[in-house]
Amino acid sequence: MEIIITREGNTVTVKPEEEIHFDNYKEVEAKIAEQINTGATEIVLDLENVTTLYSMTLGMFNKIAASISEKGGKFALMNINSDIRKVLKATRLDKIIAVR
Repeated sequence: MEIIITREGNTVTVKPEEEIHFDNYKEVEAKIAEQINTGATEIVLDLENVTTLYSMTLGMFNKIAASISEKGGKFALMNINSDIRKVLKATRLDKIIAVR
């Protein structure tokens, strides 16, 4: 899977170029963890190419939010569609993850 990573200071934007699903979510999670471990204090996950959320993706979001929060950082999502917004609201992840 191609994942585009853009860093501006301590803010890192991570953009998967395809859906995040069972076969590749660990790769996305590892790339984000690597950025957190190298000093990123804000992670923005760009979901422009993601149309559906699976349960393991929601678990990954929760894990990332907790991991960066422990280091005083923030996790945000951007370019989400209305279906993803509804899932975040239903699971209350919108209370712990900023949406841009």
